[in-house]
Amino acid sequence: MNIKRSYLFVPANSRMIEKALSSEADCVILDLEDAVAINEKKTAREMAVVALQNSRSQKDVYIRINEITTPLWREDLEAAVDAGSKGIIVPKAESAGNMKIICNAALEHFDKKNKKSKHFEVLPLIETARGVQFAYNIATSHYLISRLVFGSLDYSLDIDCQLTDHGDELLYARSQIVNASKAAGVGSPVDSAYPDLGNDQGLNSETLRSRKLGFRSKLAIHPKQLEPIHHVLTPSQKEVEEAMYIVNAFELAEQKGSASISIGTKFVDYPVYKKAKTILQYASL
Repeated sequence: MNIKRSYLFVPANSRMIEKALSSEADCVILDLEDAVAINEKKTAREMAVVALQNSRSQKDVYIRINEITTPLWREDLEAAVDAGSKGIIVPKAESAGNMKIICNAALEHFDKKNKKSKHFEVLPLIETARGVQFAYNIATSHYLISRLVFGSLDYSLDIDCQLTDHGDELLYARSQIVNASKAAGVGSPVDSAYPDLGNDQGLNSETLRSRKLGFRSKLAIHPKQLEPIHHVLTPSQKEVEEAMYIVNAFELAEQKGSASISIGTKFVDYPVYKKAKTILQYASL
């Protein structure tokens, strides 16, 4: 199981790309959108291609392209394909129709370059009210779409809500994205970046909240956020030991013809057993 807990953003025209690629991040996103000024877009795209082609990193590297409403997205997409990136992050994903256009454009460019697109991924960034409303349609719009990503900052701007420490204002959007992902049969979604680099407790609390809702990974905007994210999203030793005990006990009982047992005060049947196996998978055991 390829565990992806963290996706680290780095501007594509930054000197910090190599540092990001050598960081503890599970995945890296070279950003051509928000982090790059308009007059630097072409240079950033060229730098992203060079960085990918010269990198010896084994990490999955994605490129966040510019919005489909701009004239830049197709060149960004083609550069991502040409450079051999794992895939693209699509900002302001709001409709199945636009996602089909982007995904088909990727396939067309793969064909043009006589390359295989088998492992190329398209990750829609859900960051508007329309995106949340049509999350399921977006997730099921094309087979290249492997998971959804939540962008809380743009979303909060779009719906004009106030971001708080407890995060209640984002509960509906997060839950909708998790539910849409599961219904669509794509991977667990990626939660939004936490913007306050000086608030480790806030990052920890938000990551824990999103994990409880069903997120298995999170965006990061600085390498210092990786350790807290990984700590929350990696099962603890106690969780692993309990899961291992449940799996072993249940499988032994199953061999004897029983599909429901009691372990201490806990009733264990197939759903509990499957949950324990999932914990072991996320512990890379």
